[in-house]
Amino acid sequence: MQTTLVLLAKIALLVVLWLFVWVAVRAMRKDVNAMAATAGAAPASGPSTGAATGPKPSGGRGFRRATPPGSLTVISGPLTGTTLNLQGYQDVTLGRSGSCTIVLEDDFASGTHARLFQQSGTWLLEDLDSRNGSFLNGQRIDQPEQLSAGQEIRIGQTTVRLEA
Repeated sequence: MQTTLVLLAKIALLVVLWLFVWVAVRAMRKDVNAMAATAGAAPASGPSTGAATGPKPSGGRGFRRATPPGSLTVISGPLTGTTLNLQGYQDVTLGRSGSCTIVLEDDFASGTHARLFQQSGTWLLEDLDSRNGSFLNGQRIDQPEQLSAGQEIRIGQTTVRLEA
């Protein structure tokens, strides 16, 4: 009698385990299908940035596109007031190294800390494996993020604002 109860408990545990696996696989499949549906609407070229690539809602009055940045202005840090016009650039690097487009005199910045690059007409920010990280609007980034005018990038103790 006791061995029969143990056998039934094992079978019940196995059924519950398989039910859990089935529910988990079903949830993952649903997420993958949802991601595939949204990826089909996005442009096929370029890496996923984790940011919305399409029009952004504007308070219920339809949709409007994010304004691409036209210049960078240092608003805090040793180079406060420095402005760089992005017109004509495809790639802008920020860091302490003399080879960077914007050389930051900031002890908390890495040699080549971050880069802004243009892809398909939009500007993206990428952290170049810096020690202290790069922040976009106060959020640390770990993959390339799409930029628009009005956003702020913090590298070390230096803050850069993107202007239209």
